[in-house]
Amino acid sequence: MSVLWSVLAGIGTVLLFLLKGVGILLLVVLVLGLLLMFCPFCADVQWAEGIFQVKAGALGITFPVFRYPAPEKPEKKEKKKKASGAQKPKKEAPPRQKAKLTLQIVCTILKGAGKLTRAIIGSLRFTRIDVVLGVRGEDPAEVARSYGRLNAWLYPTLGFLDRFLYLDFEQLRLLPDFGSAEPTVKDHVSFRVTARAYAIVFTLLRVLYAFWREKVLDVFI
Repeated sequence: MSVLWSVLAGIGTVLLFLLKGVGILLLVVLVLGLLLMFCPFCADVQWAEGIFQVKAGALGITFPVFRYPAPEKPEKKEKKKKASGAQKPKKEAPPRQKAKLTLQIVCTILKGAGKLTRAIIGSLRFTRIDVVLGVRGEDPAEVARSYGRLNAWLYPTLGFLDRFLYLDFEQLRLLPDFGSAEPTVKDHVSFRVTARAYAIVFTLLRVLYAFWREKVLDVFI
């Protein structure tokens, strides 16, 4: 009997140790998830000399993720695909009946999309905006007309966007560039976009809960 109790005690000790390890692991994952939600993510966007590239990362550290036009890659030899054997036809499952799309569901979807859009826009910060554009033309009169049209379009647009987005300019210059063989002004646009995920995640959870309560997900699943 004493041997049985000692075996059970050993098993209980091992289970408690495993449960403690799993609990610590879950706690670490939860803490890392919270840190990621409050960690500022960023993306550096740049367009210069006809090349558009994006670098993304967090805590101010970014890595290249996209470039257009993409650099040329060395050609790879095509590998011959082996013919796979004949597969047995699978039995088709009966189609699942989905919920009907009603006016109430459409209103719930629109409200959720509006909340999520406001959360995304509100969490974005556009900083380090550096814009230099050359206003080109064959003669000074054409350059002046182009300069006026560009200002008439650009500054009202920036004023409208400034009501909804956080914009921090380092430089915004429109420079005349008269007709020459080579442009004297090098156009470039660059800025950094930062956002914290916690506001978007919380809003997304609220929207998903509203969709579940109103049975919106049954329409798509």
